This record gives sequence, C-alpha cells and structure tokens, in this order.
Amino acid sequence: MAISNVMTRFLLSAGSAMKQVKAQEGIKKQMEGKAGVLKAEIMQDSSKGGDTAKKQEELEATEKKAADIGNMQMQTLSEMNESGKAASKADAAEQERNKKLEEKQEEKIREKRAERKEQQEEFQQKIAGSTVSVDGAEVNVLKAPDQESGEIHLDELVMPASAAEVNTVQTGQVTVDVKA
Repeated sequence: MAISNVMTRFLLSAGSAMKQVKAQEGIKKQMEGKAGVLKAEIMQDSSKGGDTAKKQEELEATEKKAADIGNMQMQTLSEMNESGKAASKADAAEQERNKKLEEKQEEKIREKRAERKEQQEEFQQKIAGSTVSVDGAEVNVLKAPDQESGEIHLDELVMPASAAEVNTVQTGQVTVDVKA
C-alpha cells in the first residue's frame, strides 16, 4: 500500500514541526541555563548583602521566556498530533476510495474478458456450421477451431488421397490439406 498524498503532506509538515520544536528546545535550555546562573548570582549577591532586584527581574523574565517556549512546544506538538489524527482519517478514506476504484476497474476487466469469451464462442459456433473453399471445392467445417492449436477441422471426405499426394499448408489459424 502506497503512502497517500494526505499522509505525505502530513509527514512533511510533521518533519518541519519537529525541527521547530528542537530549535525551541535549544533556546529553552539556554534560557534555563541563564536562569540557573542568575539564581546562583542572586544567592551570592544576597549573601554579601548586595542589591539583587535587577537580577531578580531578569530571572523572572528569563523563566517566563523559558516557560513560554515550553508552552509553544506543547502547542506545536498538540497541533501536530491533531493534524496526524485528521491525516490518518483522510488517508483511510482515500485508501478506501482507491480500493473501490481498483475493484471497479477489476470488475470492468472481468466483464470485458467474459464478453470477449462469449464473442469468441459465438464466432466458433458460426465457424462450425460454415463452409470454406479449398482449391475451388466447397468443404464443410466439422467443428469449431481447437482452443489450444486454433486449427479448424474440415470434412475429410473431400477427396481421398494417399499420404504422398497431400501437402499440409497452414495459413493463419486454418490448416488445410491440399492434394499435390
């Protein structure tokens, strides 16, 4: 079973979304690292009795950015999950449509084969009761052409001949014995 257009588009979109999430993860880790450094500096400055208000504001902003990035990642992954579910449903519907189309095509092929077989049988029945001209003599066709060899069986009482007097000539699907 081939991948449908719907799934192909989803997979391309999901690949792009995952690259975006990975990039966001890198930025988030940088923010978390910076927040860790700020926390350490705040602890060090506060132990020395220094002013930590500016670093505290920067820490809060950094932690907020990291949290926002985490939320964006979750949103991106959630959207990708929903897109995957929708793509899966659309893919199943497309696969079902394709299956029905294939079944219809196969049915048409079976009908055409049956029609051709019926036409061939009708043709063979017509041939079985017909006459052909062999060297000016009218000869009755005794039975329809053989299915495997395609040979037509003619009335053998046209002219008695010995084996030395007969040549076999094959033209198309008719084998005719002619007196030499």
